[in-house]
Amino acid sequence: MRNEKTRELTFMAVFAALAMVATLAVRIPMPATQGYIHPGDALVILSTWMIGRYKGAFAGALGQAMADLLGGYAVFAPVTLIAKLLMGIIMYRAARSYAGKSHASGILWLILSALCMAGCYYLAETFLYGSLTVPLVEIPANLIQFAVGAALATAAAGVLVRSPAKSYFSICRD
Repeated sequence: MRNEKTRELTFMAVFAALAMVATLAVRIPMPATQGYIHPGDALVILSTWMIGRYKGAFAGALGQAMADLLGGYAVFAPVTLIAKLLMGIIMYRAARSYAGKSHASGILWLILSALCMAGCYYLAETFLYGSLTVPLVEIPANLIQFAVGAALATAAAGVLVRSPAKSYFSICRD
């Protein structure tokens, strides 16, 4: 029991750090939005699939929020924490649907996850910018980032589940 808790906490710390590094290390600037696109979403999704719905989503979201704090976007850190936490929780459900061979359901959960994440940022930016229209320019970039992250996480998971690491996937144990 104690070893399991230690392993889980270690995985959470590692994935939080990996999500932070992936978010900070590879930043593709988006001049129209003054933000950037990064592969950090892949780590949020992958941590959720490996550690579990809530703890994994929290670890990945915390890593991305820390990246906001360290990367000059501190005002977005709370939004990122909430948006990525919800994104990860919903993506766990998408993966469970796929694992159960319910591909239509999996696609719907995937779309819901993307819209939830983009919607969180849109709502926050309406308050930050005092406009309902200005934040609309951010939505495509957020959706592209999500799609790239989901594709990278899926590719990584496809490799990892064919390796001894499969036993570490929460999604495979549930």
